[in-house]
Amino acid sequence: MSVLNVGSGQQYTTLASAIAAARDGDTIEVQAGTYTNDFAIITHDVTIEGVGGMVDLVATQSPPNGKAILTTDANVTIENVTFSGASVPDGNGAGIRYETGNLVLDNDVFKNNQEGLLAADDPQGSITITNSTFTHNGKGDGQTHNLYVGDIGTLTIDHSTFTDAVVGHEIKSRAETTIIENSLIADGPTGSASYSIDLPNGGNATIRNNVIEQGPETQNPTIIAFGEEGNVHAGSSLTIAGNTIVNDLAKPDAQLLWNATGATASLAGNAIYGLAPGQLGGGIAETGTIHLASEPALALPAAAGGPPGTPPAPAAPADPIPPADPATPADPGGVTAAAPALHAAPGAWHVGENAWVPHHFHAAAVGGRTPGHPAAPDWLLQAMGEPTHGALREALGALEHHGHEGGPLTLAHILPQGQHLDFVPHH
Repeated sequence: MSVLNVGSGQQYTTLASAIAAARDGDTIEVQAGTYTNDFAIITHDVTIEGVGGMVDLVATQSPPNGKAILTTDANVTIENVTFSGASVPDGNGAGIRYETGNLVLDNDVFKNNQEGLLAADDPQGSITITNSTFTHNGKGDGQTHNLYVGDIGTLTIDHSTFTDAVVGHEIKSRAETTIIENSLIADGPTGSASYSIDLPNGGNATIRNNVIEQGPETQNPTIIAFGEEGNVHAGSSLTIAGNTIVNDLAKPDAQLLWNATGATASLAGNAIYGLAPGQLGGGIAETGTIHLASEPALALPAAAGGPPGTPPAPAAPADPIPPADPATPADPGGVTAAAPALHAAPGAWHVGENAWVPHHFHAAAVGGRTPGHPAAPDWLLQAMGEPTHGALREALGALEHHGHEGGPLTLAHILPQGQHLDFVPHH
């Protein structure tokens, strides 16, 4: 295994020449800077790392293979690289064209390409995306997207940002397993994207702890589509849990989910702004939904750090859609709450069965009082007041402000008889 150096005065002056010389297991270290029309096909298992800053791979002409700036046909890891400007005659010019293997992207940026990343089918393959940004990709024909993944084994997205897809979808995945967590997926005030997340063939999908916003200029009133193109993967399942979901489209047909698979989707503990309970979609089992009374800020969820070059969070629209009646919970466990803060831990928020709770506490609703739990401290008692959801929110705010004091805290005396919430340290 060798280290190959790329840059002015280095062993190789272009990334393409280093890739041509590389062998399985090699690392290619690329000096920060702009590399124009530096196209390559990768057929060996290699790692490409930008060093000293971001490496900008800029296309000002069509790649010679008619596909992408980089085409990967091996197990490849790419870190600290920006891909921009990819355009080809057939309209599918991509920052990266994935053919086969296991592709890992960390701290990369895809912007202003016809396709951000376009992946062919490989049922044994995987794509893992962390700390990366996809913005303003798409030709504008509705067939090109920020991210478009074919029938691969697993797509994993974590701590990443998808914004402002041009008419196409923010994320489209035909993978057999799709996991999207801790990420920001937002059209913004002028974005023209269609679905925020499109899973056209179903699959085993988990969408958890994200901030998802459908903008006022979206091309489609549905936020998440599941199985709508048919040819659904056997055993498909969908979990949408712990997300903050914002609808800024002022149309009565706006909806959270189009589920066309026949499988029941699980919606658990999501905070929703701009959609009434009847706009969540069909084919769902719903628990713990919170309908927010005011629009939350659009930002990466707690502990998700964007890469260099991450665009600023989109501004909130001037005229947000009025929320559903704040006095009406979505279900027996739901509660209308003020918008949760979306800043970094420990003030981040995760949903429990009865209310939003700080990230540094774990909540579980149980029947009756658990023996041995200490009484709440005075500051918590003062915050509680009457046994109402409003008082519970005040108590939770006090929990966030004061932190944990000496073991589990029982809140039984502010909840209906026979229920309480136990808060225990969660690391």
